Amino acid sequence: MVPIENDTDKQSRFAEFYITHQEQLKGYVYSLVANWSDAEEVFQRTSLLLWRKWEQFDEQREFLPWAFGFARIEAKRFHSERGRQLKMLSDSAMEALDAVIVENGNALDERLAALEHCVKKLPAQQRSILWASYNQANSIENVGEMFGLSANAVYKRLRKIREMLHRCIDVRVAAYGDGQ
Repeated sequence: MVPIENDTDKQSRFAEFYITHQEQLKGYVYSLVANWSDAEEVFQRTSLLLWRKWEQFDEQREFLPWAFGFARIEAKRFHSERGRQLKMLSDSAMEALDAVIVENGNALDERLAALEHCVKKLPAQQRSILWASYNQANSIENVGEMFGLSANAVYKRLRKIREMLHRCIDVRVAAYGDGQ
């Protein structure tokens, strides 16, 4: 006799897929929505929508491309509600990009984890300048005023910070790849 699958089993497997791919989904949403607080809202909306639609997920398909489709819809909806036109690639181009992201997911996860580690290692003032500059509400001039710097000085510091982060990430990923 073949056991009959119940909703609880299917929902549990959906939960496993969601938890496994949650960080990749969040990173994808952040790539669609430039402002971090807006991206967090879109991620929450996307997550809620996925949980509402969990019964529609076909386990024979990959989870991330399915979830990415909902993320694109939510990003467009979010920008539309705020009266902004979201400039995105065509759906076919986005699907091709999604496939590359899924294929290279582990490498991206490693680099993202390395970035998080490297940002934490930055001195407090450098972290503050970095975060302030990536807040869309702040112009470079505003960031300069916050830290008593000219706009040119902010650009120079950001370039140095990015270079340091890039080197740190490369070293960390190389060490991690060697099993260290």
